[in-house]
Amino acid sequence: MLKKIGTYVGYALLWILIITVVVLAERLTSQNQRERLVAETNIEIEGGGSNPMINTDAISHWLKEHNAHPEGHTLEKLDIANIESIVASHHAVDHANVSVSYDGKVDIDIKQREPIARMRIAGYDMYITKDGYLLPAQNVASVHVPVITGDYKPLFNNRFIGYAKDIKQDTIAAFDSNIQLLEDEKLPHYKRLIENNRTLRIVRRSAPKKSFLDSEEEYKILSKVHQERLSQAMEQHSQNARDIKADIAKLEREQERMRQMKQSIEVQYDDFVALMRFIEHIQSDSFWSAEVVQIIASGGGEKPLQIAIIPRSGHFTVDLGTMDNINTKLKTLYRFYTKGLSNVGWDKYRSISLRYEGQVVCR
Repeated sequence: MLKKIGTYVGYALLWILIITVVVLAERLTSQNQRERLVAETNIEIEGGGSNPMINTDAISHWLKEHNAHPEGHTLEKLDIANIESIVASHHAVDHANVSVSYDGKVDIDIKQREPIARMRIAGYDMYITKDGYLLPAQNVASVHVPVITGDYKPLFNNRFIGYAKDIKQDTIAAFDSNIQLLEDEKLPHYKRLIENNRTLRIVRRSAPKKSFLDSEEEYKILSKVHQERLSQAMEQHSQNARDIKADIAKLEREQERMRQMKQSIEVQYDDFVALMRFIEHIQSDSFWSAEVVQIIASGGGEKPLQIAIIPRSGHFTVDLGTMDNINTKLKTLYRFYTKGLSNVGWDKYRSISLRYEGQVVCR
């Protein structure tokens, strides 16, 4: 019996020893793992094709500028969320994902934004992506995309960075809020109108009534006094009403001004979307994407948006006019390219106009 108990105790002690060794080994391994320095940083950038706006050196430099580069850090002190946030804050980065392997390698996977045009008009120099994101051109590498020039009036200022739809929504929301605030300001004036009318009604109702105790002369005196008081009250009522209505009209004019500005923002945004769709159409066509090097945009907002293009071939400008039937105009231009210019020569004309449907006017 004692021999069996001794055997069991021995087994128990052996298992305790094994578990202790395993726990200590895991703790030691975990401690060593945390104290290890980052072995390697791999940066992978997706998108951009042959015209990337950023490269691995640019991202590495960006991280070093923000004291967030993994190199030199221990795995324990590596802040993955902070690295992702800093990489994603780069204007050319759409999103980023950071991961760490067991052997101490840090992988930074980046999806970069892909511009479809560069806007270079007075005071503006920015890239525009397909989803309407705007970023300063000076912060990234040059990309071969059509350049927008002309006197086009965008809805955003030349320092704006972000989505065009956001500034539209924020601006319209601000106008709606201000319009409502002005509506609230009108409420006290409406109350003044009601009070002004009530005051006049009180005076009218205070007209004297002849009783059997009043003499005719006394009643006439009371009536005359009331009439004078009513006349003064009516005059004051008219003046008050004019003043109150003038105050309300002033607020309504300001509301109308804001509604017009709000409508102008909506029109400007619609023009921007139309311009982006035109560029997307150009980019989606292998012929036009290679042919169009510059887009001259004019108008916008109060004036209709109009488009002209400068092609790679020849020495002419193509005036497409407004955005109406723009696809049909491009098809007409393509036919003129293949059946007209190829016969008469690419240097014969300096301007080609397709402003009017079905017509090609050359000068």
